[in-house]
Amino acid sequence: LLAVVVISALGGWLPGLTAAVAAPLLTNWFLIEPYHTLRINEPENAIELVVFVSVAVVVSAFVSIASRRASEAEQARREAASLATLAGAVGPDALQMITEQLCATFALEGVAVLDLSDQQVKTVATSGEHPPLRTSDADFLEPLGEHVVLAAHGGPLTADELRVMHVFVQQLAGALERHRMTELASEADTLARADELRTAILRAVSHDLRSPLAGIKASVSSLRQPDVDWPEDVRDDFLASIEDETDRLTAIVSNLLDMSRLQAGVLTLAMRTVALEEVVPAALHSLGTRSTTVELALPADLPDVLADPALLERVLANLVSNAIEFSPPSEPIRVTASPSGDGVRLYVIDHGRGIQPRHRDLVMQPFHRLSDSTSNSGVGLGLAIAGGLTAAMGGSVELQDTPGGGLTVVVSLRTPEPT
Repeated sequence: LLAVVVISALGGWLPGLTAAVAAPLLTNWFLIEPYHTLRINEPENAIELVVFVSVAVVVSAFVSIASRRASEAEQARREAASLATLAGAVGPDALQMITEQLCATFALEGVAVLDLSDQQVKTVATSGEHPPLRTSDADFLEPLGEHVVLAAHGGPLTADELRVMHVFVQQLAGALERHRMTELASEADTLARADELRTAILRAVSHDLRSPLAGIKASVSSLRQPDVDWPEDVRDDFLASIEDETDRLTAIVSNLLDMSRLQAGVLTLAMRTVALEEVVPAALHSLGTRSTTVELALPADLPDVLADPALLERVLANLVSNAIEFSPPSEPIRVTASPSGDGVRLYVIDHGRGIQPRHRDLVMQPFHRLSDSTSNSGVGLGLAIAGGLTAAMGGSVELQDTPGGGLTVVVSLRTPEPT
C-alpha cells in the first residue's frame, strides 16, 4: 500500500492504477502459499487479495486526485501572480515589462514585438536570449494591431498556457496603443511648442526688433540731413539713442539665440572656479548707462563659485535688466550675495511692483510677460533664460518678495569641492 500511495502521488492515476493491480500479484507470488505461483489455495487469502486490490485502487484514486488538484492550485497561483504582475505593467516601459514577464512566465527563449508596416521589419520591444527578429524565426505569432505582431520562440504551449498567453496578448495590444498615443501626444506637444516659438519670434521681429531699428533709423536719418546743422548736444543725444537702441537690439537677439540653444540642448559649458567680484561688475558694465542706479554690495570674504563666467554674466545682466525695467527710476537696484551651506546665494533686489506668487512659475517660462506696459519689455525671455542657464550650471533661480514691496531674485550657485 505504501508503494501504491507513493507511485500515485508522483505519477498520477494511471501509474497508480497499474501499481494497485501489480501489488496483489506480487503479494500472491512472494507472500501467499504456495510461494512463487499465482495459485490460491485458501479462500481467506482470496478475500484478502480482493480487499487489498480494492483498497489500493481507492487509495490510488484519492491520492491521484489530491495530487492533481494540488498541481492545478499551484498552476492557478502562478497564473494569478503572473496576471497581477501584468496588471501593474504601466508607464513608458510597459511594453518591455510585459515582454520580459511573458518570457519568464512561459520559459520562452525569446519574445519580440515586431512592426511590419515598412518593407524592413522593425523591432519595438524584445526579451530573452534568442528573440525572433523575423516572423519566420517564431514558433508563435499573434497580431497585436495593424502591422504589429507578437513573435515568440520556445517550446509548445498547453491549452491552459495558451489561455493565459491571450491575456498577455491583450495587455500588449493595450500597451502598444498607449505607447502610440503617448508618441502622438509628444509630437503634438512638440509642434505646439514650435508653433509658440514661431509666434513669439514673429512677434519679436514685428515689434520688439522693429522698435529699436526704427529708433536707430530715425537718429541716423536725422544726423545725415545735409540741410540741418545740428548742435553738438543734439548730435550727442542722437548718438546716445543709437547706442542704447543697438544695445537693446543686441540683448533681444542674444536672448533669442540663448533660448534656442537651451531648447535645442546644444548649450556648451566652460565651467571653472570664478569670483563674483569678476563677473558681477562685467554684467553691470554690459548694461551701459542703465546700470547707474544699481548698488553693488558684495562681501569681501565671499567664496568663489563654480560656473561658466560668460553664462553667469548673461544671467546677471538679464536679471538686473528686468529689475531696472520694472522699478521706479527713484528706487535703486541692489545686488548683494552671501555664503549659504555648500554654495553662494546672489540677490538682485528691486522695489518695483513685484510678481504675485501665483504668477511666478508662469514668468519663468519662455515668452511669458505679465505686462507690456514698459517700453523695453523685450520678448519675455529674461527670467526664462536666467533660470535655464543657471540650471545648466547646477544652480537655481528663486523669486521672493522684497520687504516693503518689490521682487528679490535669488540665484543659488555651487562652490568648488575641496581638493
